[in-house]
Amino acid sequence: MSKLQNMRGIEINKFRAVSSGPKTLNELFGPGGFTDTWVNRNRRLLLEHMYEPTDLLWHEDKAITWDSGKSIYILALKDGVTEADVTPYEITEFPGGLFLVATADEKDNEDLNETVNCMMTWIKDSGVFEYGDFPVSGMCNMPNPGGKFDNTFSVAQQQIYLPLKLKTNP
Repeated sequence: MSKLQNMRGIEINKFRAVSSGPKTLNELFGPGGFTDTWVNRNRRLLLEHMYEPTDLLWHEDKAITWDSGKSIYILALKDGVTEADVTPYEITEFPGGLFLVATADEKDNEDLNETVNCMMTWIKDSGVFEYGDFPVSGMCNMPNPGGKFDNTFSVAQQQIYLPLKLKTNP
């Protein structure tokens, strides 16, 4: 059996990001939302990526499902970007940390649930990790929204990040 069972463990360093603040998914991604009114007009301020996204989405409450409540969306900023550059939004420092990452089809709730359940089992059975503290809901992003791979295979790849912390007494 594969040690990581087709998942990967990553360490994200702390970084500066523009934060949407708590918003509904429509307020984030709908017409006139955060991505429409600020992100798409200020891409020059954001860190680009070769193949890994530099944005993350999460809930403040673990009990909220992805289609209800409010989420926070952050995007990594280039050096030198100031609070004045991101107005009316704010700059936040993402604290970084250890994460278990797996990919599921955002369009398929069964696939999403199976992926998260597999990740939770892996954490429980790892012997050295437990579920981390931030963000309590876990996070996600889309590695290539609307890209050729997703369009060709009719999927919406969602990378799921679950926070990890080392057990104190493994």
